[in-house]
Amino acid sequence: MASKPYAASGKYIDRMSNYCKSCRFNPAKSTGQDACPITTLYWDFLMRHEALLAKNPRMGMQLRNLSRLSAADRKAMRAQAAQLGVS
Repeated sequence: MASKPYAASGKYIDRMSNYCKSCRFNPAKSTGQDACPITTLYWDFLMRHEALLAKNPRMGMQLRNLSRLSAADRKAMRAQAAQLGVS
């Protein structure tokens, strides 16, 4: 039984596979025209479920990375996710 939700950014997928090789998106970017939709949705998922995920000690590193984002970055990522159909 897993004790940690398994969600990954595009950057992780790029590092662990060759899936991103022919993709036009940049897996390291979460906003902008060349932002990876997977990366955008990863950060949006963490933001939407931050309070719930904070109860899981295994999510500490991911949530610390999330806490480093500015309010402007968070807003831009939420807007990018909304363009992808996530509210």
